[in-house]
Amino acid sequence: MLKILPKYMLVLEKLNILVLHKMGDPISWRTAIRDLEFMMPTYAPDHNYIIHAADMPIPEFIKEISFHGIILGPTFLCTRYSSKLFNNILRDYDFIRTSNASKIALPQDDYDCSAILDRWMVNWGVDLLYTVCPKGWDILYPKYSRVGKIKLGYTGYISNDWINSWKRPKPFDLRPIDISYRANKLPPNFGRLGYTKGEIADLFKEKMKGFGFKMDISTDLKDMIPGKRWHEFIENSKFCIVTNSGSSLLDPEGEFRKKVKEYLISNPEAPFEEVEKNCFPGEDGKNIFTAISPRNIEAALAGTVQLATPGEYSGILEEGRDYIKLEADCSNLSEVTALMRDNEKVALIQKSCKEAVLGVKSLRFENHVPTIVQKIQDGVNLKPIQGSSNELMEKAIRRYRNEVLKKESMFWQKQRFFSKYGGLAIKFGAKRIKNLFYTKQQ
Repeated sequence: MLKILPKYMLVLEKLNILVLHKMGDPISWRTAIRDLEFMMPTYAPDHNYIIHAADMPIPEFIKEISFHGIILGPTFLCTRYSSKLFNNILRDYDFIRTSNASKIALPQDDYDCSAILDRWMVNWGVDLLYTVCPKGWDILYPKYSRVGKIKLGYTGYISNDWINSWKRPKPFDLRPIDISYRANKLPPNFGRLGYTKGEIADLFKEKMKGFGFKMDISTDLKDMIPGKRWHEFIENSKFCIVTNSGSSLLDPEGEFRKKVKEYLISNPEAPFEEVEKNCFPGEDGKNIFTAISPRNIEAALAGTVQLATPGEYSGILEEGRDYIKLEADCSNLSEVTALMRDNEKVALIQKSCKEAVLGVKSLRFENHVPTIVQKIQDGVNLKPIQGSSNELMEKAIRRYRNEVLKKESMFWQKQRFFSKYGGLAIKFGAKRIKNLFYTKQQ
């Protein structure tokens, strides 16, 4: 149905919205990323949605629907890192390029393959792009910035569930872990700033020997903590290490990524300085791209005091007031541990950090999502967009549930099986392994 406004603007009660993501296997989803990819139906549930995982083929009937809005999620946009995968996406999703829907992109790590992303956004006629980088938009998007609209976004947003669950966090003295940390070891193609994320773990543990703190710190993939268990881990920690989210190396075409990957195959133990010299000499530090991360937000709400390397943190967190400064080389541990033992100071930092994060209204899903809905609604009138009827859209949603979602669980079971036994498939023959798999399923 339509509502008629005084200036003859039409407001659709139900918008047709397609959301695309590529988060991979659901058992490995991180809560912050899942919340970001599914924010539209969660915070604006009254519209018609098809949420498609691009890990699976896109049904042809979806391409025939006239959507009012198309959301390109951060994990979907990560397909630019692989030329083969990216070319497949451009082919299979070409209907988006020709659609007159309002197209909204939510990239992260904009600095990684930035020129590829820039051209992609122009070619697909994206209307609005939310970058997580507060600065350097003209450097990241020299072409798109001239034809599209860019707004500041964040790597994660605060959900109402987070606020409610951490309304009364676990008391500090009941938390079993003194200092925690989990991170993936990033390759050197994110510059020294990104490399610090993995390097600081071993350095911190080594230099903290003898201080008497109980630590749970790891960069091993087998120790990663997905889903809700991650929030429990954060709340069980009195302090957590935090590094700047971002990169000190701009890699427009992904050339540094490829060079680093190839170099590390032959020199897996090469230190950062050696890789830098051979793969991107003189480039690190020319541009610095950082942003506040979901970990900053989660720790703030959970009352977990952050031992954070110096940085801007999107202008939200202030050194000394909202976190304890930890030098990247861990050279100030005497000062850090002294502050950690100052209960009064720790309590002030807990309170200030939580207030700082909650005080930024644009960090709330409940405020962010309506702005996206309004952008789509504006497109209905300005372009204008004649979407598929509500009846046709509801029919497509039912078909999608029956033909795609019901098969999703089996799809991922197959992926896990072949991931685990792929070597056997090569050795004994894929057909035999496939027959073995289906026998197990019966």
